[in-house]
Amino acid sequence: MKWIKNSMVILLSIFFGTSFLATQSAFGDMSNYELDQRIKELGKRVKKAEEKNPPLISEKWFDRVNLSGAIELDFSYISDRDTSDNTINDSSSDLDIGTAELGLEAALHKYVTANFILKGEDLDEDNDRVFWDEASITIQKEGFPIYFIGGKRGQPFGLFESHLTQDPITQDCYEIVESGATLGYTPGVLGLDISVTAYKGEQLMTHMLEGAYNLNRNYFDLDTAVAAAWRNSGAGGMSAQYDETDGVNSYIGNITAEPTEGLLLALYYDSEPGDRNRNETLGGSIHYEIGKFSLDWEYIGAVQREKDPANNVERKEKAWFAGIAFQAMAPLELAARYEAFDDDIPGQQDGHLDDRFSLGLTYTLLEKNDFKTNLMAEYRKSNLEIRPGNPGNVDENVSEFFMRIAIEF
Repeated sequence: MKWIKNSMVILLSIFFGTSFLATQSAFGDMSNYELDQRIKELGKRVKKAEEKNPPLISEKWFDRVNLSGAIELDFSYISDRDTSDNTINDSSSDLDIGTAELGLEAALHKYVTANFILKGEDLDEDNDRVFWDEASITIQKEGFPIYFIGGKRGQPFGLFESHLTQDPITQDCYEIVESGATLGYTPGVLGLDISVTAYKGEQLMTHMLEGAYNLNRNYFDLDTAVAAAWRNSGAGGMSAQYDETDGVNSYIGNITAEPTEGLLLALYYDSEPGDRNRNETLGGSIHYEIGKFSLDWEYIGAVQREKDPANNVERKEKAWFAGIAFQAMAPLELAARYEAFDDDIPGQQDGHLDDRFSLGLTYTLLEKNDFKTNLMAEYRKSNLEIRPGNPGNVDENVSEFFMRIAIEF
């Protein structure tokens, strides 16, 4: 066996020695220019191989994480904070950190991205809130038309475009921020994005009726901020046997399209459980940018609502707005918005919003790379419903002024 080992060593020595001499001869016959071209060609081959088989993700964690955030200092003034009595003009003002948020986007894989937004609101108040506004994952392969998004986020119902300090009325009424699962399809034609979403609870109805305009599920006024006792008691007209659901039984269908540059169209439908009838809502949005102008229109309204068990009547409320913004110069943008709300209750209801008009501006104080500081101002006038003759002595309208210093990074 020893002679076999020695023979192998001799043969290998001859092979490598011959190869080395051949290589030396080949490169020795080359000029410096030819050698340089050979090295460049090898470099191109290596680059093509890397492009064909890229690494799944960067090994450095800081290359896979993007941080962002915002801090907003808000000043607000209202001409009368108690609109239920027009004999007293009780104006009020406030100054606080309206919003502070910190966002993180992490590339977990070349097809998987995680998004987190930690948000704080009314931080100067005793009842300040710090919460996760978003915690979601997105799975999407580049060039593949199907994607998945799961977790807590603003679900795809409404665009809510705004160039003012205050959210549009459609967002006040119909925004859905809840945990859900979205399956989407992007065919690559006309910028189409078609998706279906499932989420839990009755978030749209709860937000619209309890939070936005002080209505309950029976569409009467709630004079206090007491949690909805009418839910199980039937005091507000709900069936005494009805309990608000918290299962995954709510759905959204959404279609968006960008048929041409600067134009975004959206259509969306929502269905949630309700008392004997499902609560169904339909909306549409148009966002168009042309030159220095930006135009927005959005409508969202009830298609079907649970009925009042006392009289078997359903109230189909709706809200809409139209807005325009103009980039007057590089740092200055001017904006205006008109919005309206219809509660679908016959006659006039004291204190219910009828319509409102807003004027505002945004001036960029500082901007560099991803850092920006804006000064924003908005004047808003709201017209309220009153019964004929105003027997309740309520305010017919209310004026508000807002200022904000917004820092984004």
